[in-house]
Amino acid sequence: MKKLIIAIVVLCTISFANAQDIAGRWQGFLNAGGTNIRLVFNVNKNADNTYTTTFDSPDQNAFGIKCNSTSVVKDSLTAAVNVAHIIYKGLWDGKDGITGIFKQNNISFTLNLKRNDLIRPQTPKPPFGYYTEDVEYDNTAKTLHYGATFTRPNGSGKYPAVIIITGSGTQDRDGTLFGHKVYWVLADYLTKNGIAVLRVDDRGAGKSTIGPDGTNVTSESFSYDVETSLNYLESRADVDKKHLGLVGHSEGGIIAPMVAARRKDVSFIVLWGAPAIGGAKINTQQAGQALRQRGVDSASAKAYMDLNDQVLPLFKTSANKTELEKNAQPVIGNWLKTQSKSTLDGLSLANDTANRQALVGVYANLYTTPWLRFFFTYDPATDLSKVKCPVLAINGAKDVQVDAESNLTAIKAILTKSGNKDFKVEELPHLNHLLQDANTGDVSEYEQIQETMSPEALNIISTWIKLHTK
Repeated sequence: MKKLIIAIVVLCTISFANAQDIAGRWQGFLNAGGTNIRLVFNVNKNADNTYTTTFDSPDQNAFGIKCNSTSVVKDSLTAAVNVAHIIYKGLWDGKDGITGIFKQNNISFTLNLKRNDLIRPQTPKPPFGYYTEDVEYDNTAKTLHYGATFTRPNGSGKYPAVIIITGSGTQDRDGTLFGHKVYWVLADYLTKNGIAVLRVDDRGAGKSTIGPDGTNVTSESFSYDVETSLNYLESRADVDKKHLGLVGHSEGGIIAPMVAARRKDVSFIVLWGAPAIGGAKINTQQAGQALRQRGVDSASAKAYMDLNDQVLPLFKTSANKTELEKNAQPVIGNWLKTQSKSTLDGLSLANDTANRQALVGVYANLYTTPWLRFFFTYDPATDLSKVKCPVLAINGAKDVQVDAESNLTAIKAILTKSGNKDFKVEELPHLNHLLQDANTGDVSEYEQIQETMSPEALNIISTWIKLHTK
């Protein structure tokens, strides 16, 4: 979801030599304490010949972290993150290699990067065959500035339009992930099928500013960003204001109903991998999946999931961090007492007292992140039950980030109970969270798949939207 929780977050300012040739994907391995951590720098060339860079740490499921700046001094590059006391100095060979040293807190590591561009046949290439325009606009209070790309069919008519609402993490307008341009591929397909699309940089990505709230934002905050984009669309003469929709991916799938519940000018929404069962249950499912992937036995993983289900509801009833710690202490203590030795050994929780404090500390730290606190306590049914416009909910059956069966079942139940007369729920076999054809659905597989988005899924979304914009 929107803010990533990882062991190491490395933001970067990178300077490159001969920058006109440096755009692409660079990968290296940082050996820290005997563990190889894969780092990826995605260098993009802008229309004004400047460069921007995002950073991925795939082994920690952290993607699209924006680098502060990208510049070049002859054939040397320097990466520095002052707040984390990080300096990276390297030398580019003018081809496919960068040799360098990564230094943090006076401890140095060798970090060499190799060009690792990936084959992505669906990434749109000019000529596009439709009108495209990079646009910028502000919110009403002039406290936030947004960068976006608007595409529509060629011609002088008014076109139905959608806004793509991004998923977790700070993402650029294209949804750049492992070399995939997920939202650009969708926008390209929809535009070629007669639908205008606005895809927008998240706060702090691309041309969008981070705003005065900084990191003290939640999914609800992002919903007002979408409203600003909706207002922008309605200001355009080439947009059919009677047919405006939202396509929300992952976290965007709970943001879209927030907006549609408030705005009657939203005429339809598409929920793509939406976490409708709520963030607490989603987190528990993901925690169990992560533990099993790391070799923890099923019984131990299930036991930890049970603990998570007991503690996360306390985020809603605790007024502050101190109160959460107080409320979590007995819950965690009782849980530890009821677990078998084999379960605790499986979770590396041998010492009751020390681990009680450690577990309390983990949850207390999570509580201090506003986005997470909101995500764990918000009930998606609150707004989805108010949505009366048509809804398409689509998931891949191999989605390991947002379980298809439980979330689609929840969406169907909510919309049925609330009396929505026009909705469709579709689970697509063999597809993952990005709607790629997948073998396992695991996040680690995204990079290996050349397909960015299944043609079947693209067609289903496009056909449904066209049906509802006649």
